[in-house]
Amino acid sequence: MVIYSILAVAAPAAAQHRTEFTTPTPVTSGSTLILGFLGGGKRSGDENRPAIQLAERLRALEIPAVYIETTGHDRYTQALKLIEAATRRDAKGRCPVQGCSKVQLLLYGRGEGGATVLRLARELKILGLPVALTVQVDTAGRSDGVIPSNVARAANLYDAGAATAGAMRIHAEDPAKTQILANLLFSDDAKWVDLPEGVSPGPPRRARSAQFDSDPQVWNRVEDYILDEMRRAGISGVPAPPPH
Repeated sequence: MVIYSILAVAAPAAAQHRTEFTTPTPVTSGSTLILGFLGGGKRSGDENRPAIQLAERLRALEIPAVYIETTGHDRYTQALKLIEAATRRDAKGRCPVQGCSKVQLLLYGRGEGGATVLRLARELKILGLPVALTVQVDTAGRSDGVIPSNVARAANLYDAGAATAGAMRIHAEDPAKTQILANLLFSDDAKWVDLPEGVSPGPPRRARSAQFDSDPQVWNRVEDYILDEMRRAGISGVPAPPPH
């Protein structure tokens, strides 16, 4: 059994805090591994708190064979090693004689962590590993818009203050293999606006990323995507969706 321990950068150097990968590896085939990647910035401790609290809520469900970890956006290499160890793969994606463990991977990230989610998904594609779900929150950068074909479903949530001429939109590398669940803009009046394909948000009227990052509506939506994915997989112990 291997337990990974790393320093996750969820704040500037003067305010770093320790987090650990406690998932025992390799995991049993059929397990689920949920990885949350945190962003950075001057207020990263406060802004990342909701992402960490989401992980804590998921752990509190105590669903068998579901493992939840959070780490800094710059801990890409350590996260990849964790996945390789969890699935019994080597650095080239090869399985041992006894075979690899089949693991359902769910990835979410805030800010720079959203970019790390897609970077990791692309690397996992090279290794031949599927990703069940990616969720990006407030991710900046045009290079983060293409969801690789090994991802089954993807969602993108962003804020009017951060959106610039379509930089935050995502689309599938292969629409036959990846379902885009949403490109949602969180408006200034705290409502979700679904932007159809080909429509970009206008110039931001005011910066409000910190408010967006901590708004419960944002992280409740991320949690809904994760729980829906686990229900889709038929995982026992996942709470039923609330009545509409």
